Amino acid sequence: MSGLERTVIRDRDEVGWCKAATRLAVLPRAWGLGRMPRTLLVTFSLLACALLFPAGAWAYDETGSGRTCLGCHGTTQTVDPSGENVARQGPHSGYATTTNKCRTCHTVHAAPADGILLLPRATMKATCEVCHDGTGGGGVYGTVKARTGQDPVAAHAIDVTNVIPGGDGESGGDRSQTFGGEGGNLTCTDCHTPHGSNTVDPFLGDRRRVEGESSDGTGTVGFTSSRLLKKRPTGAAAEIEKYGSDWCATCHQGRMSGGTVFNHPVESAAEFPAAYFHYDNVQVVTGIGELTTTSGSLGRSNRGYVMPYPYTTGQSGHKPICQQCHEDARSVGDVVQGSIAASEEFTLSTIDGLTSGNPRFHTFPHESDSPSLLVEVPDDLCLNCHDPLQQLP
Repeated sequence: MSGLERTVIRDRDEVGWCKAATRLAVLPRAWGLGRMPRTLLVTFSLLACALLFPAGAWAYDETGSGRTCLGCHGTTQTVDPSGENVARQGPHSGYATTTNKCRTCHTVHAAPADGILLLPRATMKATCEVCHDGTGGGGVYGTVKARTGQDPVAAHAIDVTNVIPGGDGESGGDRSQTFGGEGGNLTCTDCHTPHGSNTVDPFLGDRRRVEGESSDGTGTVGFTSSRLLKKRPTGAAAEIEKYGSDWCATCHQGRMSGGTVFNHPVESAAEFPAAYFHYDNVQVVTGIGELTTTSGSLGRSNRGYVMPYPYTTGQSGHKPICQQCHEDARSVGDVVQGSIAASEEFTLSTIDGLTSGNPRFHTFPHESDSPSLLVEVPDDLCLNCHDPLQQLP
C-alpha cells in the first residue's frame, strides 16, 4: 500500500469520506495515468471508494450529521460580482440563526482532550490542515512536496520561527516578536481570521481551489475574496484596508521605502491616498505584445508583472507593489522586453499545481518552488521592468 493510499484511509477515519474522496481524485495522476476527463475521474474515485472502504464508510449522513456539502465547502458555481462571496467561505463567515456552521470546527461537549478552543487538534496549524492540507487534494502547505517530491524552496514557515526577516523598520534587519502559534511562533491565525471578521477588502486571486471553479465552468474566471486576511495581522500598528505592500509591511517593516535602509521602492497608501497601487489596482499591459497599459488586477493574469519602457502615463510617478516580485513563480517578459507573449499568458488547468501551468503552483505566500517566494530569478526578474539597453548606463 502506498503512502498516498494510507493517507486516504487515515483521512476517512478522521474526518469523513469527503476529504478522502478529494484525495482519491489525485490517485490517477499519482499512478501515472495522466489527466483524465472529469466524468471518468469521478467514476474512478467512486469505484476506488467502493474497493477501499467498508460499506458503512460510504454514506456521508448529511441529515444526521447536520452538515451539508455547502456547510463545509461553501462552494457555488457562480461568482459574486459584488466581491465578498460569503457563500464561498464555508464555515468561516456568514453565521446566522438558520445556519449550523460552528459545529463544523468546534465540538461543544466531549472535544478531544489534546485539542484547543474545542477544536479537533492540539495546534492551530493542525486544525487548519484538517481541511487545508495540500498533500493530496486542494490546499497550501505540502503541495510542492506532494507534486514534485522536493521540499519547497521558500515558505512562511508555521510553528517554526518567531523571527521576521526585514522586520526592523529602523535597521532593516530581522526582528523577533511573539506570535499566536506553538512557542510563540508564527501560525495561520496571525494572518487569517477564521471567522471572517475585520478582513481586508476582497481582491481577485490567482488560486484555483476546485475543478470548474468559475461562472463559466472552465476555471478561468476566478473569484474575489478577502482570503480571510486580517486588516491587522499580528503586530500591525494600524488597520490595512487593501491587500498590497502596506499589508506585507505590517511584519516586514524594514523592507519598505523611506527608512534609514535603502530598499527597492514599493508603493504605500500614504504616498498616493487617492489611487495607490495594491493587488487589485496596478498597471497591466493591454494585450499580447502590447507596450501600453491600463488599470487592472494582478490576480488571474500575468500582465501586471512587466513594465514597458518608456513608462506609460498610468505608471508615471508610481512604484511597484511587493506582490509584483513576490508571488507564485511564473514565466513572463522573456520573449519581448516589458511585454507578454502568447506563451506567457496566465494559464491554470488544474488545482494547486497538479499539472503544469503559468504559474504551476497557487500556494503563495505559504510556500513556493522559487527562492524568497520570487516570481522569477535572478536577472530574469529585474529585466521584467528594467530594459538594459535603454535604462542602464
